[in-house]
Amino acid sequence: MFVGKKQDPLKLILLSLVTCGIYFYYWLYKTGEEVNQVLQKEAVKTNLAWVGIICFPVGLYYLYQLDLALQEMAGTRGVQYQSNFVLWIILFLLSGVGAFVAEFQIQTFLNTCWDQAAPPSDYPTGDA
Repeated sequence: MFVGKKQDPLKLILLSLVTCGIYFYYWLYKTGEEVNQVLQKEAVKTNLAWVGIICFPVGLYYLYQLDLALQEMAGTRGVQYQSNFVLWIILFLLSGVGAFVAEFQIQTFLNTCWDQAAPPSDYPTGDA
């Protein structure tokens, strides 16, 4: 079972702020790749993450695709996930923080999935 990279959501937001949003798009791209690996199909068209930098509607479409893929992933992993896509759009349009809320919620969900899929730390590795 594929296990992605656990990351601190607050650190991701800080990196996104420091890089004026560039890291956010890199994170979106890498997250899309991880979700595609879990689902074993191209549920998220990762090349659209980069187009979203210059075309806001494409960025929203990418987030929508990612949200749908996360819902599917939740079903396959047995983890609860609630879609917040509309909330992200509203927060983005009203205050500009929707991207950061999305980043935090998505990474928190992924960390839960990776924790569930990873073997326990006391699991014997065969190194004796």
